[in-house]
Amino acid sequence: MATTAPGGIFKKVGDYIWKVGSIHAIRDGACRDIIPCRLLAHTTCNKLLDPASLWATTVRPAHMRITIPLPSRLKPHTNALLTALALSVLLVSCSGTAPQPPVTPQETPQLDIQTTTVESLLQSARSSASPLAEQLRLDAVDMMLDADALDEAEAVLSEIRNTENLPQALQVRYALSQAALALSREEVAAALQALENPLVANVAALEPVLQIDVRELRAESYYRAGEHIAAVRERIQLAPLLNSDELTTNNNAIWEILSSAPASSLSTPGSGADSYELRGWFELMRLVSTNQYHIQAQMSAIDQWRNTWTQHSASAQLPEALSLLYDIWENRPREIALVLPMQEPLGRAISEGFLSAYYDAIAQGHDVPAVRIYDTSFSSDVLVSYDEAVEDGVDMVIGPLLKDAVRRMQQSSRPMPVPTLALNYGDLGAVSPAGLYQFGLAPEDEIIQAADTAWAAGHRNAAVLTPTGGDYQRIQDTFVNYWAELGGRVVSMDSFVGSGDYSPVIERIFSIDASKTRAAQIRNLVPRESIQFTPRRRQDVDFMFLLANPAEGRQIKPTLTLHFAGDVPVYAMPSIYDGGSSAVTNRDLNGVIFNDAPWVLDDRDPLKRSASSTWPAASGPIQRLRAMGVDSYRLYLRLPQMERFPYTRIVGATGMLSMKPDGGIRRQLNNAVIVNGVASALPR
Repeated sequence: MATTAPGGIFKKVGDYIWKVGSIHAIRDGACRDIIPCRLLAHTTCNKLLDPASLWATTVRPAHMRITIPLPSRLKPHTNALLTALALSVLLVSCSGTAPQPPVTPQETPQLDIQTTTVESLLQSARSSASPLAEQLRLDAVDMMLDADALDEAEAVLSEIRNTENLPQALQVRYALSQAALALSREEVAAALQALENPLVANVAALEPVLQIDVRELRAESYYRAGEHIAAVRERIQLAPLLNSDELTTNNNAIWEILSSAPASSLSTPGSGADSYELRGWFELMRLVSTNQYHIQAQMSAIDQWRNTWTQHSASAQLPEALSLLYDIWENRPREIALVLPMQEPLGRAISEGFLSAYYDAIAQGHDVPAVRIYDTSFSSDVLVSYDEAVEDGVDMVIGPLLKDAVRRMQQSSRPMPVPTLALNYGDLGAVSPAGLYQFGLAPEDEIIQAADTAWAAGHRNAAVLTPTGGDYQRIQDTFVNYWAELGGRVVSMDSFVGSGDYSPVIERIFSIDASKTRAAQIRNLVPRESIQFTPRRRQDVDFMFLLANPAEGRQIKPTLTLHFAGDVPVYAMPSIYDGGSSAVTNRDLNGVIFNDAPWVLDDRDPLKRSASSTWPAASGPIQRLRAMGVDSYRLYLRLPQMERFPYTRIVGATGMLSMKPDGGIRRQLNNAVIVNGVASALPR
């Protein structure tokens, strides 16, 4: 019989009335009317039942399903609150022996689980016996973790003692809460240790809901620990427990893990592809990576993979980052505008790189868009050319190159008229309109990577040396600020003007001039024949961050040796290396560590050889601009995928490319050290 009352729809089941969204308990009769007779032989009214048994037999009849909105973290563990309510019903019922008339729905005391606070859970825990008290505390911890109240969650967990005496399910939940807390604090090792609990380790013996929790926490912990293959294995084991929607999410997570893994971990024999599912994932990643420069080739490879791996979970449900490729291709730009200063070296170099990639795609039989070139060399306002391209009906614009033009585009209050890949960056932190993406050879990427590399090597105290000037001051400031964020110190900083004698600036930066001054003062006090003086440099410099061109660097590095600082590691920006000088010329740069575009450092990019034979030989700066042009072509179709799935990366000519939240393209360059005048790659 169904009864409608103010506030919701009620369903009458036996002696209970349930309201969708909250719970209404109705006291009806004495204990024997609530507790089945088979339980009365084992309990009395003044003795609590086992909560799990009570919930299974009294509060939740097997034929009844209840929908109760709960915070997501609590959904797997609803029993605690409902059990608490059931116990309160039982205790109230035990207070009398005579049957009582049913209470009408309007008179029923209510507990709205949606508005239940952490404090009410903890109050209930303090007045409850074990194991209900621990169960309520764990529910409170779940809510605290959801709210990032980590210290409070830790305090409540510390109140749970003698966990070995708890039911197995609660012991598992306790271990999971410890792991979740540690993971929230980025304490990955502690999270993995908590998950080594023997009860947790025997995952197959747990209820499916707990199995899901365990494997998800393990997968996330392994992922953050850099153990990508272990994380994938956990998610593969998780798949059979999931419904269709959850399987999609799980496949997306597996693809994110594989996309973030170092390529070497997926290609070496020790990767341990020991199951059909794992081998299938490895093969899918290999095919997608091999064809990363052409979406058409990727789609063809994916289709062939699905025909081969018919029983694989991803065959039926591709990761969304891959299924999106088909939509991107269907809606691809048919006509692209290049807005560049074609009469200037920068514009020519970028267009050479772009057209090299464009004609290479044609040679491989891929469909390509029509390209219109708008020359802004003699334009007083390059955005006039941009507007002209849009009016001509192009589907996408690559350019402009000037920073000021990009800033003005950033200030637009409306979305861009067509997707636009600007070849420079606007103001850092400014909100860009929808459809505006930014890509360039940003020095910030190079500075941050140099700092990260030095930090990873154990250096903490830096000396900074750059040329004098406003632009160089910005580079100094960027390094100093980022180094401070890492926790390092800049103990000395100076600048130089042009080429010439670098001894004075090196003496200043290492305080050798101060050492000489002290010696002179002593000579004025002590007879000269009594003094033997050797200048001493300051000893608190772990490394030097250097911005210099090759000619300047070839003079500065030997000057360091001359002034007793030859053992100080030097970390430089790409400008230190031109990629074209002979090994003999570059010997004076031996030992310098720097980062640069893969295009400059090696010939592994399949396009570089053909581009080099097509275009005139060029120095490092022009080569980097050509690489930028190559990557602008490789990026134009990828932008929607990179925007929606930020873990998507492209091995580009200018570095490993990914997208930042503001639509800017981030580059991770290759590290190298100069040995015998030649740049040699350093491991990532």
